[in-house]
Amino acid sequence: ENAFLLFNDEYYFELFDIRDWVGKKPGQVKRVAGRIIGKEGKSRRVIEDLTDAHLSVYGHTIGIIGRIDELQAARRAIEMLLEGASHPSVYRFLEKERKRRKLKEFGL
Repeated sequence: ENAFLLFNDEYYFELFDIRDWVGKKPGQVKRVAGRIIGKEGKSRRVIEDLTDAHLSVYGHTIGIIGRIDELQAARRAIEMLLEGASHPSVYRFLEKERKRRKLKEFGL
């Protein structure tokens, strides 16, 4: 259903291959995918909620659908997690980024 958003010119799609970040070892790929998803899907849900982008994690790939600013924020959050940043620091980044986007939206 989220893929239908791509029919709208405002939405973009980006695909990450986890193997580009951690290599081809299945254990490493699974571990890092688990970091992106989080316990009971919390990390993925927080990224989606704070960016308004849509994430899909399947196997060794991560797909993001969103408007350009949403996509950029979600991409940076995922890169931070792939680079080993702690979840709380990623969430703080996303909260600041969301605040910045909201201020920009209202022209402040």
